[in-house]
Amino acid sequence: MTSPSGHPAVGRAAGGDAVRAAPGDEPAGEQPAIEQLPATRQESTEHELSWSQDAATSRQSYDAGPVWAMLLPPLLVLALSLWNIATPSYWRDEAATIAAVRRPLGDLIGMLGHVDAVHAVYYLMMWPVEHLFGQGELVMRLPSAVAAAVAAAFVAAIGRRLVSPWVGLAAGLLFAVLPVATRYGQEARSYAMVIAVATVASYLLLRLMSAEPSRQRRWLIGYGASLAALGIVNIFGLLLLPAHAVTVALRYRRQRGDQVAKRLFVGWLVAAVVAVVISSPLLVLGWEQRGQVAWIANNQSSSSLYTLLTLSGSVLVTVVVGGVIALALILSSDIGRSSTLGLRPAAWRWPLTELSLPWMVVPPILLIAASVVSPIYTSRYILMCIPAAALLGGMAIVALGRVAGPVALVLVLLAGLTTQVTQRQPYGHYDNIRAIDKIVAANARPGDVVLYTNPNAESFAAAYSYGLAKLPNIGQKQAAIPSGTLAGTSVSLTVLKARLAVASRVWVIEINRCLSRPQVLTLSGVKEGAALSGLPLRFVKSWHERGDWLLLYQHGVGNQAITTACRSHG
Repeated sequence: MTSPSGHPAVGRAAGGDAVRAAPGDEPAGEQPAIEQLPATRQESTEHELSWSQDAATSRQSYDAGPVWAMLLPPLLVLALSLWNIATPSYWRDEAATIAAVRRPLGDLIGMLGHVDAVHAVYYLMMWPVEHLFGQGELVMRLPSAVAAAVAAAFVAAIGRRLVSPWVGLAAGLLFAVLPVATRYGQEARSYAMVIAVATVASYLLLRLMSAEPSRQRRWLIGYGASLAALGIVNIFGLLLLPAHAVTVALRYRRQRGDQVAKRLFVGWLVAAVVAVVISSPLLVLGWEQRGQVAWIANNQSSSSLYTLLTLSGSVLVTVVVGGVIALALILSSDIGRSSTLGLRPAAWRWPLTELSLPWMVVPPILLIAASVVSPIYTSRYILMCIPAAALLGGMAIVALGRVAGPVALVLVLLAGLTTQVTQRQPYGHYDNIRAIDKIVAANARPGDVVLYTNPNAESFAAAYSYGLAKLPNIGQKQAAIPSGTLAGTSVSLTVLKARLAVASRVWVIEINRCLSRPQVLTLSGVKEGAALSGLPLRFVKSWHERGDWLLLYQHGVGNQAITTACRSHG
């Protein structure tokens, strides 16, 4: 296989060390430098060469490849993110974004002192967007689409810098076709930005580690700034710090006693501490507001260990990507190179592995371990690990050669195609609030009220200006802005039942599950009590929109039992 620029596909690494050539590719009478070494020294020498070349050698050997290869990954991600970006309905998290940013700026800042401090910077960024351009899906999701494209650009840049232009292109394209990349490129939340900043920080780390001593300071400043930005965009982004610590420690361990390596380690430590200090106000607020994530303890759809298999977009995609990487590792081994399958030795570079592997595995391990003490793990908090998987997969694609490599990329694309199409349907983000609002708008009458049995659904009314937005929330004690919350505070169950007893018609919103006798839940999912039992309200009709149920009750004597949609979900 050849690289986009016509050089050997394996190209050259940032440190200036040539990647192994295929047998027979070297000029007559010459052997690759690494292959001339004794087998016992081969791996350690590769490691030493990987990071230790000076900046002058790196600049001479670095092959950026053609411009089109640099532009293709981010442009493809942007195009895929814009594909049907306005078709999926807002879902509960996006409704929370709109509920936050549509209020006056002073009220938004006041709200952040009570709830959602982890999203403070994102809300402040989106506030002028919403107030200048409105809250349409395209407007609110476009910043995330751009962030996803930035992430793809830096994924490709890391691959180019550490291995070759072709590995950069392959990693960037793999990232683009992973369903998860553009799923969050189509969401009005901060996660695409977290992925992008984490990728930028990782790129700056590798530039810091490969720079000559006189130029390390500027890369260190940029790296520290990116870490601080990562922490303030979302405090869970700081989970990248321990992963980078492993990468830096591996470098330091090999060059122990070297003053340059020691200075680099100290500089990294200072940058990490400064980033944590800058993020500390949000860390404190996040700890004080930890009750907001009480739902994690009872939510298996995004908080079970099974989500590690679906993080890429689906189990099938994860299996295919994992299989590609495993096959490339086998072909890169001595056994693979000696077999008939190993006709094309891999462009496998350990510096990229040392950066990507900790990045991929350390954050989820830490978050899952912390959840043993207090449930905190949810798959959205480790989305920043996806670029690392794309980098390993991109390197594996190159390892498979000029035929098998592209075939592997196409297999990943096909594996995720159903998910790509599904997540661009009106129900693609799970909640179909738009459909619910249309039902309510078509069937509501004067005097109707709405009851949200689950606090996580109370922001539904903020998503669109019709439907639920026109109905009074019968369970609300104080409105959102006066209470400094996303959707207001709630009355006690006793007061709620007294209000329901005199309501003419009640629309009940049930999310995640439907109970034949609706229960009022706390944020953590604990049942407070039956909302309608014993009241003069009779069941009229139900509607089911993917993970949400809309139930209509009318004042009068009759049966409250639901015999349709909720029967199998009670």
